[in-house]
Amino acid sequence: MTSLDDLFAFRAASPTPYHAVASAVARLEQAHFRAITERDAWASLAPGRYYVVHEGSALVAFIVPDAPIEGYRIVGAHTDSPNLRLKPKPEYTKEGYLQLGVEVYGGALLNSWLDRDLALAGRVLVRGEGGALDTRLVLLDRPRLRVPQLAIHLDREVNEKGLVLNKQEHLAPVLGLKSSGAVELTALVASSLGVAAADIAHLDLMLYDTLAPARGGAHEEVFFSARLDNLAMCHAAVRSLAQITDGSALCPLIALFDHEEVGSQSATGAESHFLPRVLERLSRRGGRSHDQHAQALARSLCLSADMAHAVHPNYESRHEPRHKPMLNGGPVLKINAQQRYATSARTATLVEEICRQLEIPLQHYVNRTDLPCGTTIGPITSSLLGVPTADVGNPMLSMHSCREMAGADDPALMERLMGGFFGVAS
Repeated sequence: MTSLDDLFAFRAASPTPYHAVASAVARLEQAHFRAITERDAWASLAPGRYYVVHEGSALVAFIVPDAPIEGYRIVGAHTDSPNLRLKPKPEYTKEGYLQLGVEVYGGALLNSWLDRDLALAGRVLVRGEGGALDTRLVLLDRPRLRVPQLAIHLDREVNEKGLVLNKQEHLAPVLGLKSSGAVELTALVASSLGVAAADIAHLDLMLYDTLAPARGGAHEEVFFSARLDNLAMCHAAVRSLAQITDGSALCPLIALFDHEEVGSQSATGAESHFLPRVLERLSRRGGRSHDQHAQALARSLCLSADMAHAVHPNYESRHEPRHKPMLNGGPVLKINAQQRYATSARTATLVEEICRQLEIPLQHYVNRTDLPCGTTIGPITSSLLGVPTADVGNPMLSMHSCREMAGADDPALMERLMGGFFGVAS
């Protein structure tokens, strides 16, 4: 299966961070990776392929070499995307409509969620025998929800003055009509899982667009999809790691974090101690010392992979004039003097050399000086570990929209870059 076709399948199966981790696990297990948990003893962990899932929405996978670990090659990405998430008590009626209360997660382009065929997905805590709680994934894949936009007849100046949306008042989706009968959301979820509604202890649900990914353009040279930021980079990381066959004393590793879109400060975010704990436990297998772990980190490198801004033909003035990435132009190396990206002179040269040797086209992105620059997990991971890091990503348009756009050639090029990075010597 091509990179793009598999990305379509990965994205379609991953409407939430929890599903994204499950999709990653499925691909890793096909490549003979085995599950371990943080509660297991790792001191005698044998060489091999492993993954560990943290709280359902973050994952670290790695290949333990035969020799003691001399260093790490880390590729980091994030599993979350901006969306609308249900509040704890979401159901209410208004003007004869059944509606759900939502909270905006991350920096979503709010207008892009209007007039979409939306569904619900997430995770549910279910009471089992003896009151034990079991976490189950749920995906209600039939369109049931819509956030209808106000008709232009009732908002005559919207095209001249712009659409203004109040997050509290204007984004609540319609679930149906009160006259058709009450709908218990808990009962709906319970039915899909085949459990009793009384056994549902907690719902953690979010909205997603049901439209499938699609190729586009005159020659199918582009594609359209939701959640490319940042499932496209998670997918590339998983595929690149799974394809490694050569052994060395370096440990190739991917870290997929949650909550990047809201600052990474959580138990599953990049600012947590999840990754540092994993690295230290790997370094100290077989009774090795903390000093040897520090030596391994000193020989390590990190690639922070998050989607990048392609030049927009209708808004080209919003881009730095000499740094305008194009769709299908290859991976983008991101640089910022304020350290919003973690790329340094050394790591920039490293990425450039990998691309030169593998004949991968490489583009550069710098934010306009008079516009605030976004950030990634790169600076956070680099700060926590003290590991030289480069920020890269594939170019895209409509970032943070409910429906985004990217180049059909770029997923395979990013996989090749990551594969080359995993093989770089200290």
